[in-house]
Amino acid sequence: MKIRIRIPYLFRFIILLLSCQLISFQSSGQEVKLTVLAHLPPVLEESSGLAITENGNIWTLVDSKLPVIYNINTEGKVLRFLYLNHKNQDWEDMAKDEDGNFYIGNFGNNANKRQNLRIIKIPPPDSIRNDTIVNGGVIHFSYPDQKTFPPKAGNANFDMEAMICMNNSIYLFSKNRTKPFTGYSKVYKLPNTPGKYVAQLIDSVYLGPGEMLQTWVTSADLSPDKKILALLTHDKVWLFYCFKGDKFFSGKKKTIELLNFSQKEGISFINNKELYITDELTKKILGGNLYHLKLDRNYAEVCK
Repeated sequence: MKIRIRIPYLFRFIILLLSCQLISFQSSGQEVKLTVLAHLPPVLEESSGLAITENGNIWTLVDSKLPVIYNINTEGKVLRFLYLNHKNQDWEDMAKDEDGNFYIGNFGNNANKRQNLRIIKIPPPDSIRNDTIVNGGVIHFSYPDQKTFPPKAGNANFDMEAMICMNNSIYLFSKNRTKPFTGYSKVYKLPNTPGKYVAQLIDSVYLGPGEMLQTWVTSADLSPDKKILALLTHDKVWLFYCFKGDKFFSGKKKTIELLNFSQKEGISFINNKELYITDELTKKILGGNLYHLKLDRNYAEVCK
């Protein structure tokens, strides 16, 4: 999701950045300064999602531009790319299933009024030739609790930027845009096979009443052992673990405060203790990087 920043918004964004730095230094939670691995090239200035193949190859996408996914290395260099035969209306996240298939979420919904929500399913991208235009299959879906397009401001919680796959299902985590802000992210469930569905609303999680930019969910991933869920915002990573089945919020929670505030929009586990994160370049000032985050432990081991 690209934030179209006017001058007052930019000023507010910078003030929020400074205040986040002050608050984080006073926080009693874990604070982490991300390691910058690379500055991304101009074509990836709006990196909005990440996924890693079984071979360790990093793939990313950008929103609302070319219908392309990009394979990059840890130096930020584009190694190869694949064209998809699908419009990039607002691609927002990527996920991988147990068979290595990739899912591209064409479900960005800033205004909460889209009625053509889609997820594109493609074979493992490492196995696809460079000169192939990928068709894939399409999962069409709608939300069971949305009746008006757009809804009233107090119910504007139908934007989507975060997705994971687990046990032949797709799970979506909403990006809350309610006014006044309620701080909840809703969880929807879908089959991972092409078709037309009404998503199942299965849960929600309260992430706090604070500034919307600090609390809305912009990406998600599941650890390789399927035991840790990571939700990303501009300045936090929430880890949920010790959960049963898909009751992701039934166990324990860890909040990681990220000292380098920016418009972070992509997260992916490398292994059970390490993650990559990307952010968008905002007004040529903030972000546009690939980061590394090393956890202080494997949180799944706590549950044994």
